[in-house]
Amino acid sequence: MNDKICSFAGHANISNKEEVKIKLKKEVINLIENENVTTFYSGGKGDFDWLCAHTVGELRKEYPFIKSYWILSYMPKGKDDYTERISKVFDGTVYPDIENAPRRLAIIKRNEWMIDKSDFLVAYVNHNWGGAYKTLKYAEKKTQYKNNSCMNLKY
Repeated sequence: MNDKICSFAGHANISNKEEVKIKLKKEVINLIENENVTTFYSGGKGDFDWLCAHTVGELRKEYPFIKSYWILSYMPKGKDDYTERISKVFDGTVYPDIENAPRRLAIIKRNEWMIDKSDFLVAYVNHNWGGAYKTLKYAEKKTQYKNNSCMNLKY
């Protein structure tokens, strides 16, 4: 059986963080145990991305084989204030082949790359604008996201 990948996408702010964390943890465990997901991708930008990264990190105690990667939207210009935080939460970083994208489109292109490489999406989208909403809609259009492989924790 092939290992599968799940991406996360969500709004920068979460109003009901504890409720979302409970749903998120339940869904991530389901993906690991029932769908053979071993790799998780996050954009590392807002509250939802970090909640996902920390949840996967906590679950590594029970599932030491899972991996978590921060998918970059821009090539880092050197060490920054995230460096230590990233090394504690993620197994590594990936910079997709989007260097020719205009900077204003880099996050959108990164999110599309994540969806194209993933088997599942877990999203936190509760309004119909912004990058998280566009990412969810992009995923819903992809044929690989049929059969409920696109889970929205709040819509």
